[in-house]
Amino acid sequence: MTVDAKTELRRRTLSRRDLVSHEEAHAASIAVGERALALVRRFAPRGAETGEVVSVYWPIRSELNTRPLLEILAAEKIATALPVMTAVKRPLIFRGFTPGDDLVKGPFGLSEPAETRPSFDPDIVFSPLAAFDRRGYRLGYGGGIYDATLSQLRAKKRIVAVGVAYACQETDSVPTEPHDQKLDFLLTERELIEFS
Repeated sequence: MTVDAKTELRRRTLSRRDLVSHEEAHAASIAVGERALALVRRFAPRGAETGEVVSVYWPIRSELNTRPLLEILAAEKIATALPVMTAVKRPLIFRGFTPGDDLVKGPFGLSEPAETRPSFDPDIVFSPLAAFDRRGYRLGYGGGIYDATLSQLRAKKRIVAVGVAYACQETDSVPTEPHDQKLDFLLTERELIEFS
């Protein structure tokens, strides 16, 4: 599939995502938060006791809101981190975050923890996306950042990669390239899809 075709698929699915109403978005964030907690308990059942860290993205634009999930994980005393973008096609770094912490504007205009916060290699990574298919592939925003990140983390240890999206972002087939990293799970407001 050409770059133009990827761009068009991204445009279509993000346009659908932009049509989600405020009420639907709120209900989706609660449903995803509850399903996500069950998934975290499955892979990090003792949370703080064993030191597992869960990375959750800070939502921008019309991304599915993960702030309720961050609150749920904090209430369960599960350590969380937010991703920090350093460059296009370069792996993210992850800095510790607890709801209530101040965020700063990073060099790419994103809200992120300050450089003084500790960094981690997370065990579970919740990632945003533009589109997904039932094979476990995601179409991101075109920067290759999550593919680079998942590749780097998987070279170090076993991690769980979870895409987060609205059901309306599903497509029949996401175009893939050799460097594309598959997800282990996909969470929507309707279901949890397991790929591995």
